[in-house]
Order: sequence, then C-alpha cells, then structure tokens
Amino acid sequence: KYIKDFKVEKVRVVGTSIFRDSVNKEQIHREFYRRYKIKLEIISPSVEAKLTSIGALHPLSFNNENCLVIDIGGGSTEVVLIKGSKIKKFISMKIGVVREFNSYKMSDSIDRTYKKKIFNDLEKKITSYKFFNNLKNNNFNVVMNGGTPTTLAAIKLKMKKYDRKEVNGQKLSSSYIKSVFDSLIKMKSEDRLRIYGMEKGREIVIIYGVFILLSLLKILRKRIVYVSDSGILEGLIQEINWFLNYHDYIQTEVKKWLKKNQKIT
Repeated sequence: KYIKDFKVEKVRVVGTSIFRDSVNKEQIHREFYRRYKIKLEIISPSVEAKLTSIGALHPLSFNNENCLVIDIGGGSTEVVLIKGSKIKKFISMKIGVVREFNSYKMSDSIDRTYKKKIFNDLEKKITSYKFFNNLKNNNFNVVMNGGTPTTLAAIKLKMKKYDRKEVNGQKLSSSYIKSVFDSLIKMKSEDRLRIYGMEKGREIVIIYGVFILLSLLKILRKRIVYVSDSGILEGLIQEINWFLNYHDYIQTEVKKWLKKNQKIT
C-alpha cells in the first residue's frame, strides 16, 4: 500500500537464511512475483552479513572502534567482525531461535537438567565453527541486534510501549541477562506476556534466543552487550543512500568537467 501511495519506482526485497535453506526456492520466486510483481532476492550469507553489520552499527556511535556484530535470527545467526569500519571476517551459523525451538520442542518451565543439555549442545555447535578460534584477543565491542537483545532491553526499561530510540545503544550485562533468563525459564509462555517489554509472539522462542546469546558471551569471554534495533532493513537503506550520494557526486563531477571542457565537447 505504501509503495503504491508514495509511487515508489524501485523496490528491493531480500530473503535470508530460511529462504536459502528452502528446497522450493524457484517456486517461492515465482509465487512472490505473481502476488506482488516484485522480484524476491535471496541473498547470500556474505551479503546478509554486510547488510546486518551496516544496519546494526548505524544508530550507534562507535566510530572506528572494533566491533563484533551478532544478529540472532530465526534460522541463522550472523557474526561479523568489523575493524576500522571494514568487515574483516564473518560467519553465518545454522543456529537460530526457531531452529533451536524446533529441535527441542520445549518452551515452558524448562528444568535444570534440560537447561544444561541445551547449553552444552549449543556450545558444541558454536565452537565447531573455526571462526571463533581466531578471536582469542577479544578487543572488540559486542553489538547484538534481532528480537532477543531488543526484548531484553525493553524488559530492562519496563516498556509498556516499545521505543526503538531508547533501545538503541542500551548496555546489557551478562549478570542482568542471566537474572532475566532464570526468571523466564521457570515461567509458562503465556505468563511471560505479562512482563513489560515482552512482545506478543516472542514469548515462546525468547528462551532459545537467550540460550544462544549467553552461550556466545561465554565463548567470547564478554560481559557486556550493546543493543541495536537496526539490521538488514536499515543496511539496505544505507546502501541505497550511498548509491544515491555517489550518483549525485558523479553527476556533479561530470557537469564540472563538461563546463571546463566545453570547447572539446
């Protein structure tokens, strides 16, 4: 509706890991185009990592500081190491809140034994990726985006109405995350909805997001997380802005050159 109302001429729509993993990609492409007359672009892990990191860091003021951007999604988790505003390395892990929930089929009142099992399983999965072997020197800020960290920030702020401006840049300590986790894991999913900051639909899978988050912090030996409520969408916007600015710059330079070389032309 907005695309039509604002007479938008160019639209870019991207799909991430859930589309990459699907066996009927071609059918999805055809059906999407049939419904919306827009081409769906299923992006590669490297493009997803780039867009995620650009988007996540945009509202934060880290300048050229080293950052590890972590996007905990439904089907995958992207981890991107940024040094001097450049991507040095990245990984897309087949670990996500929905994927893990589907593996265990448990959400309510998880007991201590099962909690330990899930943590052990996740630690093995994460450390099986060689990416983490070269992060012994953890001289970087950890920035996380996605529903898990933003929900934890909203709970911390006791938000009756979600405000992304307040969430952006929030610092969460591992001790705070553990205390919230210990409360959530004992609850039934419907009871979690009574907590200020808990979004409808998030109450079932939030537990697995925190499992992943805490496992990563342990492996990275980090105690502080910076939250960003920006990601792929904002990354796309930044990419478009860069293209438009570059386009304007080229046009200006061409006009200058033509003016200077009128006799030659």
